[in-house]
Amino acid sequence: MQALGRHLLLELFDCDAEALNSLETVKASMVEAAKRAQATIVDVVFHEFNPFGISGVVVIAESHLAIHTWPEYRYAAVDVFSCGDVLQPQTAANYLVEQLGACRASVVELQRGIFLQAAPMPHKPSGAKAAIAKVPVTKVPVAKVPVARAPVARAPVARVPVARVPVARVPVGG
Repeated sequence: MQALGRHLLLELFDCDAEALNSLETVKASMVEAAKRAQATIVDVVFHEFNPFGISGVVVIAESHLAIHTWPEYRYAAVDVFSCGDVLQPQTAANYLVEQLGACRASVVELQRGIFLQAAPMPHKPSGAKAAIAKVPVTKVPVAKVPVARAPVARAPVARVPVARVPVARVPVGG
């Protein structure tokens, strides 16, 4: 089995409220996280809400980084979605935990676009390692990982298995 991409879902709690409500801080942190993860930035779009909160996306050639902040709750939800084998999504996650001052973080990794084919996938360069996932049918709770305020905070990645879904085949045409 091969996956088209990796999707990190970050839950950042007890963050620096001022950082979460600063368009400049959130935008700069997201762009730098993409750069540190070796992403190719295509576009950057952010919006500041009144009275508070920021939403934004850094579109990258490999997919995207997205954020939604709730400064009043000192909380941010972040997605780091990557395709291919070059991007380092955990590097982006660790950087954002540090920059937004999260005292508590949860990171869940999903394998996206899992296919049962053995042949190389067209979007992956020949010779690149294919992301292979074993898919047991079990439920795994989201890991809540305490993160201390440190110069470099590391949030472990919880791997969540994806259940197989039956596909109905419907004939097309007459």
